[in-house]
Amino acid sequence: MKPGHVKTGHMKTGAHWSDRLTALSLGRRLAGLAIAPVLALVLALGLLLSVLQGPAAAAERPAALIETLNAVLLEVMRHAGELGYQGRYERLAPVLTATFNFPVMAGIAAGRHWRSLSPEQKREMAEVFRRMSIGTFARRFEGYGGERFEVEGEEPGPRGSVLVRNRLVKSDGETLEINYLMKRYEARWRVVDVYLDSKYSELATKRSEYTAILANEGFDGLIERIGRKLAAWGAQG
Repeated sequence: MKPGHVKTGHMKTGAHWSDRLTALSLGRRLAGLAIAPVLALVLALGLLLSVLQGPAAAAERPAALIETLNAVLLEVMRHAGELGYQGRYERLAPVLTATFNFPVMAGIAAGRHWRSLSPEQKREMAEVFRRMSIGTFARRFEGYGGERFEVEGEEPGPRGSVLVRNRLVKSDGETLEINYLMKRYEARWRVVDVYLDSKYSELATKRSEYTAILANEGFDGLIERIGRKLAAWGAQG
């Protein structure tokens, strides 16, 4: 996606997702990509990794976790300039790590190649995916101009998943849907995918990109590519 940013209160898109044209471009790229199979893979892997839930988890609704995430995002946006990229990264890392299930997402993003990775490679892939995801948020939310988030509610999904409907409202009233698909893992709800404009899957995009690199350049090639991108972002501040 092409970057389009709003340091006066807009989000970057593509790597940055507030730009409507970027979202539409993503839609065209995904025209040949079936999102439903990706969702099925997420849910199937979720069944393998889920455990029995305690009463404390039942009280913590998915929407409440997104409310917490939104509050941190707004705080980071308000202080984006003084924090810089690294400061935003450090502020976002704890809440994103607690809210997202990055190991599951990394497995889905790797597609069929995940099965051939060693346990050590899987751990490295999950960690690199986590760092890349946090870095992407730090790049996207890099300014503030009166935006606010609104959590509109929850919708039940297949096999115990929940879709949290969430949107960013800009100061001029324009809105961008940023919805979160969540599953329960180890007594806690976790995000396993993000949908832009209600239909464009972030995980489907990563899966398309990463599986192509894994097929052509191998595991080391993918890790090197992500590492270079993160280093470039850090150098830009």
